[in-house]
Amino acid sequence: MDDKEKEAPYGETDAVEPVGEAPVEPAEAGGPGEAESLRSRLAYLTAEFDNFRKRAAREREVQAAYSNEQLMRAILPFLDNLERAMGQSGTSAEAVLDGVRISYDTFLAELRKFGLEQVASEGEIFDPSLHEAIGAVPWGGKPEGTVLSESRKGYLLKGRLLRPAEVLVAAGPAGNGPDEPGN
Repeated sequence: MDDKEKEAPYGETDAVEPVGEAPVEPAEAGGPGEAESLRSRLAYLTAEFDNFRKRAAREREVQAAYSNEQLMRAILPFLDNLERAMGQSGTSAEAVLDGVRISYDTFLAELRKFGLEQVASEGEIFDPSLHEAIGAVPWGGKPEGTVLSESRKGYLLKGRLLRPAEVLVAAGPAGNGPDEPGN
């Protein structure tokens, strides 16, 4: 920054002309040359802005088309493991189940890298912002509103609820549930 720019108040420095534009010679104030110069400059700026808009739109399209590329790359090892598990038709069911468990754990670990978290449910107090109650069962030994089981896991993505957990909740007074004596 030169001394002239330091001393000038904000907005009163010499204007930088866009690249590719020939310098416009100042015309006499109010003359026909000044109006033509301003029209020419306005046309140039309008064209530059239009080009910018088109370039930005193309960049958004490319970004949208390939935005899930990292996620897809993370999923590929999971698909490979499932193919290996499906190819083990002659092995025991226990070996196939172990392969599926390993695939599940690998897949979940990859998704965690993208910010996916599982919602804690069983044994927790029902939270309507994280859980969706699909039923309430009288249950002894558990306080009312305690999540007894989940039928579908819930997930958070970077702290935001992606899908609530579907849960069964303890209801009614304790002491008359199915696990109490006399029922």
